[in-house]
Amino acid sequence: MTESINESLIEECEMHIVGHKIFVRLKDIPMYLSKKTKDSIRNRYSHSVEVGLGTEYILNHVSRELGNDVNLNFFKIAKVIGLVHDIGHTAFSHDGEVILNKMLREASGTLTTPIRFNANLNNFRRISKYGLFDLLPEDIRRYAFASLIKRKKEISQYPEYVYLKDYLTYAIEVEEKYLASKGIVINNTTEKTILCQAMDIADENRYRVTDIIDALNIYSKQKLKEILTRCIESEVRIKDIRKLTSLRFEKVDTMNHSHSDTMKIKELLIMLLNQKSNAKTEFQNVMNSISMAFNRNFFLSENGQLIPINAEIEQLREDFNSVAKTYLWGSKKIKDIKKPFNHYFTTVADYFINHDFEIDMIDSSTYKNVFLHLTKDTLTPEMYRRESLLLIRNFLGGLTNLKIIDLYKKIKLSELELTLGYRLDKRENLFNNNSVHEFEKKLEKYSKRIIEQKRT
Repeated sequence: MTESINESLIEECEMHIVGHKIFVRLKDIPMYLSKKTKDSIRNRYSHSVEVGLGTEYILNHVSRELGNDVNLNFFKIAKVIGLVHDIGHTAFSHDGEVILNKMLREASGTLTTPIRFNANLNNFRRISKYGLFDLLPEDIRRYAFASLIKRKKEISQYPEYVYLKDYLTYAIEVEEKYLASKGIVINNTTEKTILCQAMDIADENRYRVTDIIDALNIYSKQKLKEILTRCIESEVRIKDIRKLTSLRFEKVDTMNHSHSDTMKIKELLIMLLNQKSNAKTEFQNVMNSISMAFNRNFFLSENGQLIPINAEIEQLREDFNSVAKTYLWGSKKIKDIKKPFNHYFTTVADYFINHDFEIDMIDSSTYKNVFLHLTKDTLTPEMYRRESLLLIRNFLGGLTNLKIIDLYKKIKLSELELTLGYRLDKRENLFNNNSVHEFEKKLEKYSKRIIEQKRT
C-alpha cells in the first residue's frame, strides 16, 4: 500500500500546509504565558511541527519492532496529520476554546440543538475551507480526515461532519487489511486509527516535557527542584533511557561518573538544575531526549492499541503530567497570569455573541458579506439566531491572541464613544502601538477629561 504512494505529492501537501496563512497564524498563539514577559517562545506553530516529526518517529519505530517490512506510516502522511492536529485552535488555545464553547452553549440554550465550539472538530472545518488536503487523492484524503478523529462520540457536536464516522470505519479496515497482508492480525477496538493514536501520543509527549521546561518561565530553579522532588515517583534510570535514545549532558560536578548510568532520571534533573551555568539549557536538552524515549516506549497490541512497554518510563511520563496538572494548568499562579487574557477573550466573545455588534468590527470581507446577506434573508428568529451564532463561532474560532487584544481595545473604545454619543477624532492614536494596560490608562484619562469638559 505505502510503497506505491507518490512521495512528491505528499511532500507538496506538507509544503502547502506549512506555508499557508491558516497554519502560519499558529505562530501568534503562544503555548504558555511567562510571569515576566506574559508570552512564550513556544507557540502552536512550533508545537505542531514537533508533533508532526514525533508522529512520524513513533510509527517508524513501531514498524521496525513489528518487522516483516511493515510500514505503519500509512500513505506516508504521519507528518501531515501531526502538522494540522491543532489547526482548529482559537486564540489563547485551550482557554479560548473553553470560554467560547461555554458562551455559545449558553447563547444557544433555547435552540433545538445547542451550538458548540470544539477545537478538534474545528480542524475539519478549517482544513476543508482552505483546501489543505486537496492535493491528496480521495482515498488518502479520507484516511487523513479519519486519523484526526480523537474522540468519535464528539462528532455529533458538529452534525455537518457526521459522515466522518464512515471515514473512520474505512480507515481502520484499511489498516487491519494491510497488517493482515503482513501476517499481523489485529482487531482495533480503540475507535481510533493507529496514526491518530501515534499523533495523540506525540502530542502528549511534547506536552509532558515542554510543560516542565516552561515551568522555568514561571518558577525559580529552586522551586522547580522542590516540585520534582515531591512529584516524581518513577525509579527509571539513565541507562533505561539510553537503551531507547541518546542521552547526552555536560559533566555534572556532583556525579560519580563511573556509576552515572545507574543514577535515577529524577536525580539527574535535580543535579542539572543545581548547575551554576547552562542549567536551563542542559535541563532542556535532557528533557527533549526523554521525550524521544517516551516516543520509543510503545508497541502495537492485538486490539490495535499503541501501549507502553517499560512501566517505569511510563510512570515518569505520568509523573511529568502530574507536575503540569498541579503546578501549571490549575495553579493559582498560572490562573493569575492568565486572568487578564481570559478577560480579553470573554469580552470579545460576549460582544459578538450577546450584543448587536458593529459590522465593521469584522475585518474579514468574507464574513462581513455573509453577515450582511444573512440580515436580508427571510428566516425565522430561531433560524437566524442559529445561523448568526454559527458564523460568529467560525469567525472567533479563527482568531489569534493579538487579534483578540486588538478587538478588545476597539470594543472598549466603542463603548466610550457610545457613552459620549459621538465618535472621537484621532481615535486610532488611543490603541495603536500601545499595550492593553497603556491603552486602558489613556482611555480612563481621556474619559475623565471629556466628562469634566461636559460638566463645565
